[in-house]
Amino acid sequence: MRLFRCVLLVMVGICSVVLSGCSFVWTTENGNPATPEDIKAVVEKEFSVVHPRLVLQSTVVEKEKPFQRNVYVFYDESNGFSFTINSVVHRPTLPAPGGERDNNADFAYSQAYLVHLNSSLVESAKRYSMRMATHEEALELAKSKATRVAGTNKIPLFTYDEIVFVDKAVKGEDVLTFMKSIYSQYKPQDNPALLPTERSIGFYYLPKGEEDKTKAKYLISFRFKAKNDWKETMLTGIGSTGADTSAVERDFVSILDHMIRQSI
Repeated sequence: MRLFRCVLLVMVGICSVVLSGCSFVWTTENGNPATPEDIKAVVEKEFSVVHPRLVLQSTVVEKEKPFQRNVYVFYDESNGFSFTINSVVHRPTLPAPGGERDNNADFAYSQAYLVHLNSSLVESAKRYSMRMATHEEALELAKSKATRVAGTNKIPLFTYDEIVFVDKAVKGEDVLTFMKSIYSQYKPQDNPALLPTERSIGFYYLPKGEEDKTKAKYLISFRFKAKNDWKETMLTGIGSTGADTSAVERDFVSILDHMIRQSI
């Protein structure tokens, strides 16, 4: 048993060196969580594609040692939003003594950035005669009791991170152009950092002048994933046998044009 524990501790030591750039580091149960300076350095490096410049706003010790939990609030001066990080020491995942230093910096920053991005997307949608729900509106719509039929089942109508309403004035080409714009902002320079988890967008038909969004008709949805390029992103929503991106884009436009016409 002692030999097993020694071998395990050696393995953990090696992992600590190899994984020092990850979000967890081996420590003791009375060790300190990652500091605000640690978090700032990691986030500014990981998300350098959007040029964050972080300023610490507050620090709260949520739980004292052992297994300390800290909460940090940062403000990103470059992009203009605040976000909250949990920085903790918890029991090891491996069956060994000590503790693991962990934080949710990557997830917390990316989600806060994408929510912040929503306001500019709402304005951008207007240029294509579309109406995009604000983040707050999307949360409220998700709570509504509106449903749609999927196969033989009724499911909630609004289940997507972003919600866009189109009317008969919108063309498939408009939707394609808007989607490409969103893709370029979710994956700037094809960098996947902002998508540690996938993000979804749903398109709905709603006649111009209709204010009751629960009367919208579901058309199609797409998912943005870190591993997917633009072509693969389109294929999360449409069926296409196109051999290249241009062919898939042509199918995209044709399918969306047909869906909108059928909904009028």
